[in-house]
Amino acid sequence: MKRLNIFLISIFLITFLGCEDFLDKSPFDIITDDIVITNLDDAEAALLGAYDALQSGDMYGNQAIGTPGVLSDELIHSGSFPTVAEFDNNFVLPNNVTLQNLWAAYYRGLYRANVILERVPPISGNETLKNQILGEALFLRALFHFDLVKLFGGIPYANTTDLSVLRTLDRTPVEDVYTNVIADLNEAITLLAGVSHGNNNRANEWVAKALLARVHLYVGNLSQAGTLANDVIENGPYSLEANYIDVFQGGSDEVLFEVFFSVQDQNGLAFWFREDGRWEYAPSPELIAAFEPGDVRAGMIQPRTGGGFQAAKYTDRATGTDQTPILRLAEMYLIRAEANIASNPTQAIDDVNVIRNRAGLGDVTSVDINTILQERFVEFCFEGHRWYDLNTHWPGRCGYVSC
Repeated sequence: MKRLNIFLISIFLITFLGCEDFLDKSPFDIITDDIVITNLDDAEAALLGAYDALQSGDMYGNQAIGTPGVLSDELIHSGSFPTVAEFDNNFVLPNNVTLQNLWAAYYRGLYRANVILERVPPISGNETLKNQILGEALFLRALFHFDLVKLFGGIPYANTTDLSVLRTLDRTPVEDVYTNVIADLNEAITLLAGVSHGNNNRANEWVAKALLARVHLYVGNLSQAGTLANDVIENGPYSLEANYIDVFQGGSDEVLFEVFFSVQDQNGLAFWFREDGRWEYAPSPELIAAFEPGDVRAGMIQPRTGGGFQAAKYTDRATGTDQTPILRLAEMYLIRAEANIASNPTQAIDDVNVIRNRAGLGDVTSVDINTILQERFVEFCFEGHRWYDLNTHWPGRCGYVSC
């Protein structure tokens, strides 16, 4: 997809779903090219609409978890959708509507973020609040682009709402996309300093730092990744849950950022993963075999009454209110461990053992990249990491950008 298809991303009319009272304001129902944001209340409503994009079934309501899962050795296609089977078979056709819908959803989200970034700066009012809104929009723009570039490679980098420009965007080289993502996150960290929302459904400086740590890890900047992860661990207001299962109950002290879902704004994860739904995705034999005896995380896989296995991390088939974690503290421990394999192996071993011990496993006495990948495989199963972890660490590479 060399050029951004303006009809595909529906830039002329972007419709928002409802949003829960926990975010205090309702998002704009419609954003068009001539929308006027005249005050900070309007800006906050537009911001909530940008967050709302994450709830789409083509993002974190399904595809951001399922699609990379079946591309990797984490999930197998157990359902009947031929477009999902293409991912499992590593033979994805250009007309694959599932992938097209994912692409379109992300560019809708980008448009919403860019509306805020273009139209909020001239507004007068509380500068602290204005900076917060802009910082959150920068975080979202970075997240949307990051998810796209790690899946597609070079993509049209969209930092405008100008339709004449969007219609003719060429693919931006991977390195340049990452440069822009890093710049957005660095600015977001500055603008979000001291911000506290009282929930983990919106970005603050620690959320932006955690995402930046992941970005630096993926491009091979291990030192920067380790420094940021260490900052989040040592100075952020987060703590690991004593029990692994408690991470996924919503509002966990371990989760830095998760997508909020409710009865009004449901996700389809349990529907797609479980036997009382479609059971479109199933745990792979490789994932099942990856759990050591006694690993409590193996409880995230359950047998089906009809045979085979199903994921148990998302279980609310009836109302779709499972919260989808995007960033959590356990990942920061494993990023810090990876960054310290050569420079501080004692710290790396300690960090891996913190995660293993929480899972009911004994200590390791040495750590290499395979140890890290093993822990990431089982710790983050069904959270959308595995395909990107494998891409990042293939032989001869130290990230998505060559060293």
